[in-house]
Amino acid sequence: MFKILCRLLLVSLLFSSSFIMAKQDLRVGVGNFPPFFIEESQQGIFLEITEAIFKKLPEFNVKFIYMSNHRLLHEINSGKRIDVACNIFSDSQVDGFLSTALFRYTDVAVSKKSAQLDVNEIDDLQNLSIAAYQGAKELLGSDFKRMALANPQYSEHPQPKETTYMMVGGQKDIRIGDINIFLHDLANNHYKSEVKIDLQDFSIHRLWPDVYSHMAFKDEKLRNSVNKVIKELTDNGTIEAIYLKYQ
Repeated sequence: MFKILCRLLLVSLLFSSSFIMAKQDLRVGVGNFPPFFIEESQQGIFLEITEAIFKKLPEFNVKFIYMSNHRLLHEINSGKRIDVACNIFSDSQVDGFLSTALFRYTDVAVSKKSAQLDVNEIDDLQNLSIAAYQGAKELLGSDFKRMALANPQYSEHPQPKETTYMMVGGQKDIRIGDINIFLHDLANNHYKSEVKIDLQDFSIHRLWPDVYSHMAFKDEKLRNSVNKVIKELTDNGTIEAIYLKYQ
């Protein structure tokens, strides 16, 4: 009896080992900019969404590789370091297969509530001093671009935290950029402990619709499998719960 049990245990271990060995390595390229992808803490909104997706595909052994967005596009098109790239926009020249829309950006205008600014449309920004992220006037529509070019108090900045600092410090009336990046900035100890402000001290002016980016794949079959998972996680509220967690 003991010998039979030992043989059964051996067979079970061999079967388990074969199953583990059968898992396919998958290299997923991700960015490195908070709060979407945070390499240091292995966290972030988009990273959690990606992890939730691949938990539904246990046949893959996923390895995340951090790099710039520019590098991501190069690697998915002609490189050999990754099989999947996260956060690729539909107008990018991708030599691969895009998932359904997945990663959400919500650009908003933010002002101090104490300023009591009435901002309901783009034209209301014309006479205000504005700090926006780099490239905003090319991305936020023709009306915004026209306003920005005609407004001598408009400026763009490569680091989003600069726009928050300038608006909070009173150098600018309006900060323009993604709301999740703004919330991430406010979580900094400088604002929480020293300046002692929080979201309740600001007005959020929603002037633009949400914009989405995608995952890009070298393999069409894998893209199709991921699209099915995205639909499942959208329908059951998993993806929205991740966004809410960071707000």
